[in-house]
Amino acid sequence: MKVSFLALVIGTGLLVGCGESSVGQDPVKAVVEETEVTEVGFERVSRAFSRRVMAERPEMATYYGFTDEDAGDALAAQLSYFDPASDAARRATLEVILADMKVTDLSRFTERQATAIEMIAYNLEGSLAPARTVDYGIVLGDYGSWFLPYPVTHISGAHVEVRSVLEEKASVKTADEAKAFVARLEAFPAVIAGLQEKLIYDKEAGVIAPDFIIDKTLVGLKNQLALSPADHSLVAAFKAKIEASNITDQADYIAAVEKAVAEHYYPAIEALTVTLKELRKDASPDVGMFRLPNGEALYTAMIRHMTDTNMDAETIHQLGLDEVARIHNEMDVLLKQIGMTEGTVGERMQVMLNDPQYLFEDSDEGRAALLASMRADLEKLNPLLPDWFQTVVTDEVDIKAIPKSREATGCGGCYDAPSKEAGTNGTFWINLKVIEASPSYGLQTLTYHETNPGHHFQVIIGLSDDLPIIGSMLYSNAAGEGWGLYAESLAAEMGIYEGDPVDDLGRLQAELHRAVRLVVDTGMHALGWSRQKAIDYSIQTEGIHISEATSEVDRYATWPGQALGYKIGQLKILELRERARTTLGEKFDVRVFHDKVLESGSIPLNMLEAKIDTWIDSFET
Repeated sequence: MKVSFLALVIGTGLLVGCGESSVGQDPVKAVVEETEVTEVGFERVSRAFSRRVMAERPEMATYYGFTDEDAGDALAAQLSYFDPASDAARRATLEVILADMKVTDLSRFTERQATAIEMIAYNLEGSLAPARTVDYGIVLGDYGSWFLPYPVTHISGAHVEVRSVLEEKASVKTADEAKAFVARLEAFPAVIAGLQEKLIYDKEAGVIAPDFIIDKTLVGLKNQLALSPADHSLVAAFKAKIEASNITDQADYIAAVEKAVAEHYYPAIEALTVTLKELRKDASPDVGMFRLPNGEALYTAMIRHMTDTNMDAETIHQLGLDEVARIHNEMDVLLKQIGMTEGTVGERMQVMLNDPQYLFEDSDEGRAALLASMRADLEKLNPLLPDWFQTVVTDEVDIKAIPKSREATGCGGCYDAPSKEAGTNGTFWINLKVIEASPSYGLQTLTYHETNPGHHFQVIIGLSDDLPIIGSMLYSNAAGEGWGLYAESLAAEMGIYEGDPVDDLGRLQAELHRAVRLVVDTGMHALGWSRQKAIDYSIQTEGIHISEATSEVDRYATWPGQALGYKIGQLKILELRERARTTLGEKFDVRVFHDKVLESGSIPLNMLEAKIDTWIDSFET
């Protein structure tokens, strides 16, 4: 069964909204009350909710292909504002939207439609929980619903997000879209000015990002200013887009973008640099949330937000240690199979990491060979999918290296949604800045996590054009990333690694990495671990490259709790599958189970559990 192409994503959302609150706009409650129980009625209600949320995050509207026609407003030319007043207004607006969702009469809709509204409300509640705990940080930050305790870091903030969405997702097929691109660049200084106000406001509340995070952010800003404005990646991206269009007077528009980068974008980046340098004087290397005002309560809210559970940090920490021990035992067996018997698992994996036979050449040719190997791994798995899924995705997925201009701030590996507006396929991006950090034995499982049967598969199956687009933005981190990790282990069950202990070690090392996250994230944010202790533990336990360990630890410092979702989500999916298999016996069909998990999108783990239990119970009636 082919699933329709859509412009939605799970696990890689973005950005921003507008400076004015939308309180009182588009009264969804009234729309619901006057609407018949029809597909058209649900479409009206879901679109109204989507419009209100997207009005708070215009760049997200662009990212998800929510056009101005969909939005009912000129969002394509707008940006978000992050000054204290705008952030407070956004928090209040989201509370109103949530309240309206809670009073929506779900009995008027189908079960699938009602589930969609419940999912969005649950995840919006989760994203607001940290914002109810503290007034620093920003609500509805990166990746759709995430709360960000630090408004500016090396991987988060308007300085990263606006550039990314304009280069990758903004459509330039019409003159109006070209003008909108320029308008956003011209508005960028006001966005940064508000962000500077927010940084000072948070400093006065006792919150400054760790010094090493500020240092990395400053490096990224410096790199943005390294080239002349005409050579900036924003100009290059716009030029490529407009030259592929039928727009007339293209040279004039290109000149306008170059001017906007020179006169608006660059000065804003320079101004942000000045503010960060001042903040750096008072920053410390301390990393945990526990050190911040009401930080313990904030981390508790972040755990709930990112894991869909009420587990405490100590319980999660011990779960991580237990999983590390289990996975080490499995890896030890495989290591002995290939003749590696001496040293800890981490030490032996360090030996493999430095073995030339597993490394690609540090050159353009080497990077091309690496990408080709990943594409070949995907082609190896695709024919097996019908045996494991009733619904099989045929939408193409691209595998690409992150552009050099964004390597310093880019992810290690991440999935980006397809977009009808931008004309792009779903894309798996891999960061090849330090190619020796990507040995061949780790690439296969990473491919399956991000493409099929992982995030690409999950996105296309789980969401469709008849469900609210904000369901892709306000998604469950634990269910989304839990599926990605589950997909890695599923590939092994499909027989992909049979007779290949080396690549199977790569799979187990990737799972080990997620178990280590449980230990390190809670260690830093609840148990007093230093950054260096976290880096050392990661290297010694996993046997990974120091650049990867450092990058990962700095990510956990920036996005507290987010990395917990992978393992906790995977373990819940495995628990539910075993429950279904044991209860149903011969009636159990893993293909149906997988469709049940994915068909409603990335719903919270408690809702997923209820859904699977209902499915199991249906066999008894």
